[in-house]
Parts: sequence; C-alpha cells; structure tokens
Amino acid sequence: MAQPPEQTGNMMSPEPLLQMSMSYAHSRVLSAGVQLNIFSHIAAGNKTVKDIAHAAKASQRGISMLLDAMVAFQILTKSHGQYSLTPLSERYLVRESPDYVGAMMEDDRLWLSWGHLVEVIRTGHSPFKVEHQSEAEQFFPVLIRTLHVMNAEPAKRVAHAIGAGKTRSGLHVLDVACGSGVWSIAVAEADKEARLTMQDFPGVLDHTREYLRRHDVADRCNFLPGDLKQVDFAENRFDVALLGNIVHSEGEESSRDLFKRLHRALKQDGQICITDMIPNDERTGPPFALIFALNMLINTEEGGTYTLAEYTQWLNDAGFSRVETADIGSHSPLIVGIKD
Repeated sequence: MAQPPEQTGNMMSPEPLLQMSMSYAHSRVLSAGVQLNIFSHIAAGNKTVKDIAHAAKASQRGISMLLDAMVAFQILTKSHGQYSLTPLSERYLVRESPDYVGAMMEDDRLWLSWGHLVEVIRTGHSPFKVEHQSEAEQFFPVLIRTLHVMNAEPAKRVAHAIGAGKTRSGLHVLDVACGSGVWSIAVAEADKEARLTMQDFPGVLDHTREYLRRHDVADRCNFLPGDLKQVDFAENRFDVALLGNIVHSEGEESSRDLFKRLHRALKQDGQICITDMIPNDERTGPPFALIFALNMLINTEEGGTYTLAEYTQWLNDAGFSRVETADIGSHSPLIVGIKD
C-alpha cells in the first residue's frame, strides 16, 4: 500500500500516488510468469533468457524484461546472466510442487472483473456472481487448488482451537460450502473418530472427493449437495459447523438466515466456527479486509466483509448467546459462536 505523502519543506511529493497507480504491475508480472510457466521452466534447468524464452515459446526481448522485473520483485534471483528461483517461488509457483498456489493466476478472470470496478460502484450491481451455482461450479474448482494450500496451516490451528482429538473426540462436523474440505479435513486428521458432512454445489463436491481421498478421510464423509441458502441441515445433528471464508460471499441477510439454520442444526454446546477477512469496527483497516470487500462488491450480488461487532450481533440474534474468538495465526481471528 502507498505510504503517506512525503513532506520536503513546504512541498508535498506525489510519488506515493504514482507508485500506487502502477501497483497493478506487480499483479500482472506475477500472473504473466505463471501463465508462461516461467517458474517450472527454470526448475527444469532453463537459466538463461534464450533458454527460458525457447521453453516458454515467447520473445527473448519480452522474457528478458519480465525476468528482470521478477528479480526486482524478489521472486527470482539473477547472477551473471542466469536466473534462479527463490525459496518462495520454488515452493509455491512451480506447477509440479505439491504446494503450488498459482492456479488462480492461470487466467485473467479476477483481473478482468476488477476492470469493472468504477461501473459496479456507480450502479451497485455486478455482472459477476460467483456465489451462484453456474459460476461457482466453474470458478471454485480452480480457486480451491490455491486455497487448499493457503489455508492448510490455519485449518490445523482451528482444529486445535476447538479441541479436536484432545478435549473432544468423535465430533460430527458440518463443513458449509466446503470447497476442498481443507477446514474439516484438519479436524478429521486431529480427531480420528470424527465424521464429516460436506456441503457444496454438486460440481464442486466432485473435486472435494479428490482431496478427501488424498488425505485418507473419505471413508468418514457424507455429502450434502445443494445451495447453502436452501439445503436442509436438519436439527440437533452436528457438534461443529465450519464456515471457512464463506460469509463474505453471502451478505447480511443470507448470513443471518444461515446462522439461524445452523443454530438449529447444532447440538447443545455445539459450535459455529467462522474464519473470514475481518476489518476493525471503524472499518479503517486492515487494508486486505477492506480491499476484499471491494472484491466482493465486484464478484458477488450481496457480499462484503464484516466486523467482529457485526458478527457478534448476528450470532446473538441467531441464538448463540456466547461468542468467543481465538488467535489462529492468520489475518483475522477465529470467531466461535456457542449454542447453550
């Protein structure tokens, strides 16, 4: 983010504004590197501009400039005309890596949607609605490949925070809009007697099954296909309901209704566990939570980011008389509503 304008005597420099206006270059350089498979080409032994350009089927002039920009952004290193990966790019940007997070950068969908920001702000309506089934079943199977890696460690901390496998075992867990299942998989790995119910659109659950098999928990899972706004969660069935980065796509009305339905679905002393991007109560920061609110303005019908005070009020109104938080070493705390 841009720093406050620098003062030089009575002069105020516009340099921070100019830097901010060009900050899109970071995103485009990174996405171009992913889309041209630069990191995998270097991992395969291509080190020079000529060799990398040949492997990428691209011009040497363009590749030379791109590589130097990536060196400046510290995702490559350069020595005597040869380029190498950094530990960060080697782990997360090589497609063959098990921790690859570049899937969401392999096309320009998010970049193109942000190009509509001014129009969406003016009208209050977006042409993109990723929470709707037709778009969700196209968008999320790609996105969850990245989110599974990014959320693996926070998910383990959520499992620890709720005592999975320690103070509580045999948990029956509902994972709402589960995606890859990263949040409930962590609970199942901590609690060997846990049973999971995975809820999402049918086209997403096809991909969920792959992750469940990979983590060897598929034999402890049931599936609840459908739209989270309409699916029947039953009553007094679950010990834990997980909402892993879901509420931001739903908006207030849908989220309030979802909390009430999950309150009915939980057993006595059951917990609803929410992770999301949470701004402070004045909505002055942190920057990522506020930027993500704009991302939801662009890409959903009603979504946004919500403060802890808002979550607490909505959960109280849904019947969760106790609301607690836990530090999970992420950008925002875990929010836990407890059914008394």
